Amino acid sequence: MINSMNQLYTQALNQVNLARPSNPVHTEETNPAAFTNLLKDSLMTLEGKQAESAQAVQSLIDGTADDLHTVMIKTTEAQLSLEVAVQMRNRCLEAYNEIKNMQF
Repeated sequence: MINSMNQLYTQALNQVNLARPSNPVHTEETNPAAFTNLLKDSLMTLEGKQAESAQAVQSLIDGTADDLHTVMIKTTEAQLSLEVAVQMRNRCLEAYNEIKNMQF
């Protein structure tokens, strides 16, 4: 569970570093599609975790799942993924508000 969160964090960090321009002064060559793809991939991963969690809970209710441990792991992974997504959203909003309130 912790390893998967570390992997998600590392993957997101690597993709953010790839989207970052190598020369920050010369920003015309940045690729906005890279950031868009990063967000889409992250949201698809989050959606997948949520679906896996819901399926695991449903199989536990149906009686087809014998292992409560696996269901709890999938549910916790989905919960942590959602918490990471909410924190990322909060930080993006804070950064946007800071930029918006800058005086030039």
